[in-house]
Amino acid sequence: MFAVICLVASFLLGGCSANERRDNSFDLMILTQHWPYTTCLDWEEGRQHGSCRKIDRAAWTVHGLWPTQLHKIAPNFCNNSWPFDVSSLVSVRPDMDTYWPDVELRDVPNSLWEHEWTKHGTCASQGLVPGISSESEYFAAGCRLGKESPVTGWLAAAGVVPSDSKRYTMSAVWDAVVAGAGTRPHIDCQKIQGEVYIKEIKVCYDKSLTRVDCDGIKGTGGEEKAMMGTCLRWSEFLYPTSAVPHPSSLKVGSSASLGVLMSSLLSVATVALVATGALLYRRRTRSQRGYESL
Repeated sequence: MFAVICLVASFLLGGCSANERRDNSFDLMILTQHWPYTTCLDWEEGRQHGSCRKIDRAAWTVHGLWPTQLHKIAPNFCNNSWPFDVSSLVSVRPDMDTYWPDVELRDVPNSLWEHEWTKHGTCASQGLVPGISSESEYFAAGCRLGKESPVTGWLAAAGVVPSDSKRYTMSAVWDAVVAGAGTRPHIDCQKIQGEVYIKEIKVCYDKSLTRVDCDGIKGTGGEEKAMMGTCLRWSEFLYPTSAVPHPSSLKVGSSASLGVLMSSLLSVATVALVATGALLYRRRTRSQRGYESL
């Protein structure tokens, strides 16, 4: 019965007060890095008036450092009595602005960092990983691992560079990351307005912060020792150079071109009604994407 109550509390409140009764153990740590232009495209496409900060450094940056049980999306929200405190990040703030920035503009300051700490950092900082027992140590570790895992350079060394026209295959990106990391990653793509973009690359570590294969993390599936990640759903994808939608996503049938076409055929009132319905749908589905769902 307690487990049921705790599960409900975790869903509604973001945690369970009797933390010692939950299984907060984990098997490995997932360092997830994301490509800022894809993150921004996804954010702006899915939010009304969504906007992003100016991206001064076109590089893969840390999304999060996630303690993970094999084959599960757990643990999370391990200690809701340990709130995020931005003042504790003074010593690591320069590295965070470089290796762990938040490109999405929101009404709440530092919302990415607060989310990552509350959901994942409180689990990572239980003393199970040497050198990670506080908020500042958690974020310092994420920045250090991000610096030591230069995905941008790994891809460039294999000729995989951002392009507005060239498309890449999963095998090209996979081989580049395996060559750089020396371990098997997990690589994810996102379909935005009908176009597919590479979005995230996960590299895994054991509890001594040594790189290990990501085999066994939730969602890997497939044949043992096969490539892992959602990019496998598509034959090819873009590695964008900006947060401007690719022209192919503006073809007839996409949301942007459909709006233009309808405006020439329908009254202003009808167009507004259709746009409002589409916006409500996209905002509802957007809540299932992005870091809020991770």
